[in-house]
Amino acid sequence: DGPQLISQMITKYLNIDCSVLMGANIAGDIGREQLSEAVIGYTNLDHAKLLKKLFETKYFVVNLLPDVAGAEMCGTLKNIVALGAGMIDGLGLGPNSKATVMRQVSLVRQLLHFVI
Repeated sequence: DGPQLISQMITKYLNIDCSVLMGANIAGDIGREQLSEAVIGYTNLDHAKLLKKLFETKYFVVNLLPDVAGAEMCGTLKNIVALGAGMIDGLGLGPNSKATVMRQVSLVRQLLHFVI
């Protein structure tokens, strides 16, 4: 079947609707009730509203996006960027190096806009 997103595999093999929750969050920060934000990518709005009601708090803001694949792919790209940023920190490089990596990711994102 070729490459597939986890959400696509869940829908295909379990024959159920699958939404995704994505956000650039650190569990410890959420646990300390620091302001955080996430996105629920959905295909079924009723399910998305229920999930938002379950997850959202005064410090954890949830937005809804009718694009499961887009949310999942952006979440994956975010994780790749986070790995790169962590490697830059681990190498002891500064903010300019981190900005350079972020800029390259931005260019890839712009290219994907034309491909997809």
